[in-house]
Formats: sequence, structure tokens, C-alpha cells
Amino acid sequence: MFTPPLDTSDAGRQPRSRRVAVIAAALSVLVAVPAAAGVNGSGGAQVTEQAQRIVAERADVVSVYNSGALSPDVEARALAAAASVGADSTVRHAASIGMTAVTRRGTFVQQAPSGFAYPMGTTVLEPSAIRAFMGDGVAATLGEQHVVMGAQTAALRGAIAGDTITLQASWGGPVDFTIGSVVPDSVTGGTELLLTPAGAARIGLSRASSVMIWNFGDRVALDQALVDNQLVSTSVRIRRSWEPADPDSTLGMGAAKALMGEFAYRVNADGSVSIDSAWTNENLPSGRTLLNGDVPIVARCHRAIEPALRAALADVAAAGLAWTINTVDANRAGGCYNPRFNRLAQNSSIGFLSRHTWAMAIDTNTIGSCQGCAPPDIDCRTVRIFRKHGFAWGGNFLTPDGMHFEWVGESRDQLPYPSRFCPNLVANRSIDPGAELPVEATERATLFSDSGFDAHLH
Repeated sequence: MFTPPLDTSDAGRQPRSRRVAVIAAALSVLVAVPAAAGVNGSGGAQVTEQAQRIVAERADVVSVYNSGALSPDVEARALAAAASVGADSTVRHAASIGMTAVTRRGTFVQQAPSGFAYPMGTTVLEPSAIRAFMGDGVAATLGEQHVVMGAQTAALRGAIAGDTITLQASWGGPVDFTIGSVVPDSVTGGTELLLTPAGAARIGLSRASSVMIWNFGDRVALDQALVDNQLVSTSVRIRRSWEPADPDSTLGMGAAKALMGEFAYRVNADGSVSIDSAWTNENLPSGRTLLNGDVPIVARCHRAIEPALRAALADVAAAGLAWTINTVDANRAGGCYNPRFNRLAQNSSIGFLSRHTWAMAIDTNTIGSCQGCAPPDIDCRTVRIFRKHGFAWGGNFLTPDGMHFEWVGESRDQLPYPSRFCPNLVANRSIDPGAELPVEATERATLFSDSGFDAHLH
């Protein structure tokens, strides 16, 4: 008998820098595949087939995108760049999908409260791209009625391959899928759910997010092709799978849930968002609280981030930098908890959740470091203090958002990534472009971790 592995070491309960890499130059992983499941005496389920072993090459992958939905112009130029060097390419789609239930042979494993759903960061890729990025074994478990689920999010709800999940279609109706496999998150690129275009069509997910390019052989030639197609401006982001991790990269939705808890949400008729009271009662203070006497920000933040936030503000004050944070502005228009959901279309149940819905981010200088303000006016010394205490900074998002500090649960002040604004000051800033870094230290493991979150931020 084989119980499908849910790879709890990769389930987001430890910061990424302390996780064990699951991909080497050649990757060999166990994937839980659907099989006849029988309920054992303790109520758990066991799979009666052997797991399928897959071997996937560590293919180079490049992602090209702009703020918001992928523009037809950027899409056309990125596809042209790929074609000019004989590379393969496809358009990726992504959004947040509501999941109302997980069932196993007719019995609920998880069920959302009536009228609510659990947000699921979802990526849609062509089968050819899935084979290239994740291996033939993963691709084989996908289809029009089958999804792949990341191990992180499967562990949160006790889901296994063969379970049925019920998703909310864009028109609000329920659509059932079978979990074809449960796969380590560093293989899936950080997305919670992976669908094919045929599967996405069943729920009306058609929002283009990025162009994915692979099988180009020569990195330098592709870079030149991107330049030739004018894909080098600050309004376009190019992410390369082999590049070192960005200190201002943020958590995927599955990792956020593992650290902050999973809530059920409802988008109301007026566009506001309601969060189930069980989650807010457990994770949020009853109201706004004073975080630091010397930097007197009053905000309602997730209890998990409060110690790090208080420590960061204390260090800012000790460094004589309290003046760099506009507390009046932060208390008037900033703060942490602000549930928001951006629909793809009017009345659509598919869209993007703000990270402020988790109360895991705080906004401070909302005027001089506003969204889109470049360069942000916040002092870089303050930025680096926040990174030291486990916060990514929004000033280096594709659309600069310098007022935004978002908790990631690990120190980010020593990463030598050459940030556009406020780069870290570390002794050795050299990055060997030919070095093969552990996958968790590169962009590869998080290529799709933005799925389901505000699309302009990453």
C-alpha cells in the first residue's frame, strides 16, 4: 500500500531558504497519481497503485509580462522574439478561483461555509509547456477534467490524488474536477492549481498573464532577441528561471496560507469582500493597535507578522530613521487589513485577491511612495531594515509600490540581487551567471507563485 506523499518539508511552514531543494540538474520526484482509494480504519484514504516516478530536465524558462492583463502588443513581441531564435513559447493564463469543496468518494474532506469559497491561485498552461517545465509524468495526469494540486495546498486540506474538487466558474456555478496528481510546489512553480486550456474553458478562465519561452538553447541569443523586440523597459518584466531569487519576491498563495491560515471569502454585490469570522477571530486583533511608540503606526495586522513588524519599527527608531516613515499618512490611508478582490469582469467570480486580505502587508508612505511613484521617496536604510526582519518591499515591483512592505517570513537583506531601487548592501555582490544554484534560491521555484494575487505587483 502506498500513501501519496504530501512533501510537508515543501509545504511552506519553513521559510524558503531553509527548505530542502527538490530539483537538481536532473529531477526525480514521486508524484501521487489517481488510483482506487479505500478508507482505512482511522478514516484516512490510501492509494492502491504505486506512485509514478517522473524524470524532468531542468529546462531554462523565461517569462515575459506587463502590469495587469498581458497586453496584445507585449504578447506579440514576446512570441516574435521566441520564434526568431527557434524557441518554443506559449501564453500562460492565471487568476484566483474559488473552491467550495473537496470530496473523497462522496464524503467531504473540506467544505466552505455556505456562500463562501476558498481562494486558489490557478495557472493554465498548454500540455507541451507542462511537459517541458514539470515533466511528462505531471502532464500525463492533467486533462479537461483533471487538475494538478501543489503539495503545499494539498497538505493544508488533507487532499490526495483522486479526490474531487468543486470550483466556482466565472458565472458562479459549480464545476467538478479530479485531482490528477499532487506535486511538490517547487516543481509547479508555486501555483496551487494547474489546469490545461481545456480545463480552464470549463470554468471560463481566459485571462492572459504572461508569455512563457523555453527550448531556446542559447541564453544570450534569446536576450538579444528580446532586446530586438523592445522588451527591455521598466513596464515589462522578464523573469529567467536560472536567475538568483529577488529579495522583494513575495509568497505564493499556498505559502501564504501555510503561514497565515486559510480563510473562506465571499465577494458581495457591491464589490466588497467578506472573510469568514473563524479566520479573522483566530488571526487578527479585534481592531487597530499601536505597533511602536516611537513610530506610532496604528494598524490591524495579522498576529503572525506583528512581532517582526514591531521589531522592524524598533530598529528604524533606534537608527534615528523614524522620520522616514510618514505615520500620519500610514494611519490615514495605509495599514494592513483591507480585503479586496478585483474581478476579471462584472459579476465574475474569477479575479485577484489583494495580499492585504491576509493582513500580511502594511502600507506607510502612501503619497511620496505611492503605487507607480518612481523612484519611491522612502529611505533605503528603512527598506533594508524591513528586509532584515522578513519583509519584501514593493518599490521593486513591476509597478513600483514603495509604500508596501509585505511579510515573507525570512530575512532578505543579504541577497545580492541587483535591485533597481534600494539594492542590498552585502560584502560579496558577485553573481556567477554560469552557476547552477539550488532551485529554491532561483526564480524557477516561484515562476507561478503570483497566480491569484494582484497581477500588477510582481
